[in-house]
Amino acid sequence: MQDWQFAYRTAMMETDRQKLIPKIDSALALLRDRLSQLRASPQHSQERGRISDALRTLDVLRDIETRPARARGA
Repeated sequence: MQDWQFAYRTAMMETDRQKLIPKIDSALALLRDRLSQLRASPQHSQERGRISDALRTLDVLRDIETRPARARGA
């Protein structure tokens, strides 16, 4: 398992709301770094696709978690 995969899974599994945003931010940074490493490499298209999906998922989760509690339905 690569670092970005571990960071993504760790963020997605976090249940402590105090730790969630820092873990999301850390995972996003690792994902973006890995994506920039792969940009020039056509043989890594599947990994780039998985990273893009993970980035979108974490961006949505971060957006939801940073909304005021009232907007989240809490």
